[in-house]
Amino acid sequence: MRAPGMTFFRMPIFVWTFLSSQLLQLFCLPSLTGALILLFFDLSFGTNFFKPSGNGDPILYQHLFWFYSHPAVYVMVLPVFGVFSEVIPAFSRNPLYGYRSVAIASIGIAVVSSVVWVHHMFASATPSWMRMFFMVTTMLVAVPTGIKEFAWTATVWRGRLHLLTPMLFALGGVVMFLFAGITGIMLGSTPFDLHVNNTYFVVGHFHYVVYNTITMGIFAGFYFWFPKITGRMYAEGWGKIHFWLTFIGANLTFFPMHPLGLQGMLRRVSSYDPQYQGWNIVASLGSFLLGMSTLPFIANMVVSLLRGPKAVDNPWHATGLEWKTSSPPPKENFDAIPLVTEPPYHYNDNDPAEIARPEAAAQE
Repeated sequence: MRAPGMTFFRMPIFVWTFLSSQLLQLFCLPSLTGALILLFFDLSFGTNFFKPSGNGDPILYQHLFWFYSHPAVYVMVLPVFGVFSEVIPAFSRNPLYGYRSVAIASIGIAVVSSVVWVHHMFASATPSWMRMFFMVTTMLVAVPTGIKEFAWTATVWRGRLHLLTPMLFALGGVVMFLFAGITGIMLGSTPFDLHVNNTYFVVGHFHYVVYNTITMGIFAGFYFWFPKITGRMYAEGWGKIHFWLTFIGANLTFFPMHPLGLQGMLRRVSSYDPQYQGWNIVASLGSFLLGMSTLPFIANMVVSLLRGPKAVDNPWHATGLEWKTSSPPPKENFDAIPLVTEPPYHYNDNDPAEIARPEAAAQE
């Protein structure tokens, strides 16, 4: 269903990352489905797949569960990597550095992430050889993800940066994913993982991926494609207020969980020892700020949708087929099927170096 001329290595990275995430869904989700069916039989019909009392193996359930539930994180984060790869070139006025490497790395993440699930089970009855093998595979994930981080950094390097709201959220997400990756490598090490297992360090790492990376990427994509989807421009000032409240609130909420975990505070507790009070107060204040950060976002989107200035077809001077049609696109997207003749992220001397602020990029 690709347009004429749209070869695999002319596809946007956004498409590559969605392809990778859905391949993970296709091959890994049946494991969780099977585990739940077997659990249903154990609970309802007296079978003994997982019951130790009937010579069942509860560790088998963990294997079947985590075989999907760890790649599920990549199912969520891979499309966000695609958003970063669309936003950063547009607001840097640079082609995406190492496009082919980033595309292949997307598939590489899907492949490697399917053989790392046992790092969730290091504290279970896991043989030493299995711990060592999955410690190595877990750390290998840093290779394709590192390729993406270096590509985004190189794209920004010597670029003509325009720090509008989509770019701020993209850069904020990239920075916080770097921190999440560092703590992920730490947790992939068996001795360290055994030390912080079931503590707030794990909670902090997880939320730096799922909120501080994924949600920031969702916001970046929302602001980036809002003019194309709605035909309206948002208020840039309120967008930046939303970003700074979110960025500060997210770090205040989730960073304190790392020292708390190193001090031994366990997860899933209703109360905690007074020695952990200081960092928990910081996290609580950050969570209030994070909750408040959604208010300017909601107000901005609602008011802009109803009364925002009309958007031009391509306010960001971005590449990609969606920017070649009107805002919002007509029902059939294009009057005629477009012919793709250029690689993605192709910026040339004829492209404007400057991007107008959203107010100036609108038309009455």
